[in-house]
Formats: sequence, structure tokens, C-alpha cells
Amino acid sequence: MLQEHGAVIGEEAHVRSSRPDGPRHDPEYPSEKLDTYDNLILLCPTHHTTIDKESGAAWSIEELQRMKADHERAIDAMTGAADLVTRDIQEVLAAQVALWERLAHVDEWQKLTACLNQVHPFIRKDVADDLFTLSTWLLQRRWPSGYERIVAAFEQFGNVLGCLLQLVGRNFEPREELLELPRGHKRIDWNPSLYTELLTDFNVKANVIWLLTMELTRAANLLITAVASELDPLYRMAEGYVLMQDGDAIFGSSVSRLEYAPTDIRSLPRPYSLAALMQRTAKELGGGDPRRERDVDHYAVNVAEWSEHTLET
Repeated sequence: MLQEHGAVIGEEAHVRSSRPDGPRHDPEYPSEKLDTYDNLILLCPTHHTTIDKESGAAWSIEELQRMKADHERAIDAMTGAADLVTRDIQEVLAAQVALWERLAHVDEWQKLTACLNQVHPFIRKDVADDLFTLSTWLLQRRWPSGYERIVAAFEQFGNVLGCLLQLVGRNFEPREELLELPRGHKRIDWNPSLYTELLTDFNVKANVIWLLTMELTRAANLLITAVASELDPLYRMAEGYVLMQDGDAIFGSSVSRLEYAPTDIRSLPRPYSLAALMQRTAKELGGGDPRRERDVDHYAVNVAEWSEHTLET
């Protein structure tokens, strides 16, 4: 469906829902294929709502597949070879964006960031598993040419995510359905020097997690902007950008929309060294012991700059 200016007015609908209680959910369908082209269909918002009513009872998987195939044959008959290649690339990219949204838990971004930005950082195990899967998936990608901003944004997101998961994988411990940053200083008998060492280590890591969560939010919004610019002008027009939440019930919480300052896309993706970021954070915190009451203005930090290289000793 086209408007006069040529923008596609459509929504990506799933033939089979990923949710057990969702429209046309098929428990035998491979989960890794849920956000691929074969399981997606482009519909106008009205028809998207129509096919999903009453858990999709009125529209079967077979009917939607037939409708999609008939439409594709009609379009193919009117389209040149070069346009077909472009269409195929855009359809694959759209499916990859949908997969990114699901594995990154974009629709739960405030909850995800609120957990990581707690005084005692934690993350749900299922969310962490999805993020590790996403990180590997991003490393494997071979991107098409002609979508410079999208490719740079995906790679930027992957670099920041990889740095964050490096810290999570090395340091977080399981507790029931969660992974959390352990508070080693709370587990020892009285030992002032060891207590200071463990408290300092925890404080530095908690601050680094906060900085990387902020940077990952910027990278997510960079990708949203890139997709809207190069693939779908109406992408997330209703949902908008993702917001980061920090704080807690005791001291109060806030939400922020974080984005990179306008930059030359050729400067992306940026490298991130966890060791460098840990070292710079500890330095800015006066060593890292919170009892020294040295704070970092997280919102003023250039995380990429702090992550560039380790400091000379």
C-alpha cells in the first residue's frame, strides 16, 4: 500500500507467533526461524489487527502463506530483475531488524536497563541468554552494500554489547532466575583490607555496567534512526526510541532518551576495551572505594574515549 509520496504503509506481521498464547503459535516451528522472512508478512495496520483477532482463529498459517505467495507472484510479474534483488535485500534486512528487536528485548528496554543500573546490578537469565545469542549472531553477519548507516549501527551495537557481555560473563553469578554482580565484600569475615579490595572492585564494575548500559542505549537508538533513514521511514513511528531507566524505589528513578551526538558515520563502529574502561573508571573514582565519595557524572562521559586504551602505569 503506497501513499502519494511513495512510503510503504505497512507492518511486519508474524505468520506464527513466538508467544505460546499468540496468534497461530506453532510449538514445533524452529524458534530461530520466527523472525526470518519465511515467517513474516507485510500488512497494513488494519489487516494486521484483523488476522490476529481471537488468536488468529479466522486466518490459518496456510491461508496467510498462500496470500503472501500470490502477492509476491503478482509483484514479481511487474518488477524488473534489479528491483527484485533490491526488494529481496530489503526483506532480509527487515527480518534481521525484527530478530534484533526480539533478542535485544527492545520492547522491554526500560526494564532491562533498570535491572542493570541498580545499586546491585542483575539481569534475568533468559534475557542474558538472548543477548549472548544476539552478540554471536551479529559477529556472523555479512552485510549488504548500499546500507551504510544500518551496517555501521548494527556493528556499533555489537561492539558495545560484546564489551558489556564480557563483563557479565566473567563476573555475574546465578541466583534463581537471575544473574547478578556478586557482592564479595558481604560474604567475608571481618578483614578490613580484603573488604576494601572487594568493595572497590564491586563499585568499579557497577559503574562500568552503568556506563555500558548507557552506551548500548545510544547504539540502539542509532540503529532505530538508521533503519528509518535507509529502509523504512515509518519504522517505530508509533513506539519511538528506547529509553534508559536508572535509579531505584528508595532514591527515585528516572528515564532518559540517550543518543549519540551527530557524527560522521565513517567514524563507526568504535572499538571498546573493557580493560581500558575499567581502568579509566577506577581512576576517575579515585581508586574506586565508594567511601571516598568520588562520583562520576555518567551522562557526561564519552564511553568510547574511555575505552580506547589502557592508561600508562
